[in-house]
Amino acid sequence: MSGASPLRVYGWLAAGVAALGWSAILIRLADAPPLSIAAWRMAGGALCLLPFAAGAVRAQWRLLAPRERALWAASAVFLALHFALWIESLRHTSVASSVVLVTTNPVFAGLGGWLLLGERERPSFWAGVACTFAGGVLLAWTDARAWEGSAWGNLLALGGAVLASAYLLCGRRLRGRVPLLPYITLCYGLSGLLLAGWAWGAGQPLAGYSPGTWLLLAALTAGPTLIGHTAVNYALAHLPPGRVALAILGEPVAAAALAWWLLAEPLSPARAAAGGLILAGIAWGSRPGGAWGGGGGAVR
Repeated sequence: MSGASPLRVYGWLAAGVAALGWSAILIRLADAPPLSIAAWRMAGGALCLLPFAAGAVRAQWRLLAPRERALWAASAVFLALHFALWIESLRHTSVASSVVLVTTNPVFAGLGGWLLLGERERPSFWAGVACTFAGGVLLAWTDARAWEGSAWGNLLALGGAVLASAYLLCGRRLRGRVPLLPYITLCYGLSGLLLAGWAWGAGQPLAGYSPGTWLLLAALTAGPTLIGHTAVNYALAHLPPGRVALAILGEPVAAAALAWWLLAEPLSPARAAAGGLILAGIAWGSRPGGAWGGGGGAVR
């Protein structure tokens, strides 16, 4: 660990994971359509960052080749689609299942790195994939018995994980050239605009909410988006990415506990076992030393 003290780094990481754990809860409580929630979350994050990053965004954009600019724009599209699918999934399945499944993105990112970037993975990665797949099958079976329409919600959450992986893979190709702050500012801004356009086209209102819902949307931007992701990226500068990825696996645990407490969502032994299998598979497959070190969980 370099620079900052271990207490400071791990303290920030714990605060970030705790903030991310509230993401699904705030979304479930907000009385607004899913695309509108996603649009305001991304646009709100961009508006908060823009005063500090506007000049850097313009400077970095001018320095990039057209192909790199297209990749930067594509990452924003993948991020928007990730949020659109994941937030919609929370309407069809439990918070625990949705968050556990969307957190499988290190598996898909590892597969994408192998197929698209030629990065070879160790046997432990493929063992983790098998463990995660077994947990996913068990989770789908238990949810089908408890939640009507859960198969669609679980599929949406998995789609969100795939799209988060595509966003991360784009970032891996660009982050050597583009610093973090301008990179995420443009991604958040473009994603917010895209989501706002989709919400308008789908007839989902972007205004007219109750004061309580506006407060929840503000909390979603300030907590999971700004505090959560800022803390995780701060920790990545001082800790191995695999260790950060393992810490982020605490998010589904926090989300499930909050859903049980605030939303009265039951956590059956079978669902807990399935979630444990999935998290164990991710932990096993994303240990430091492989080609894909985890680099953080899904972007929620």
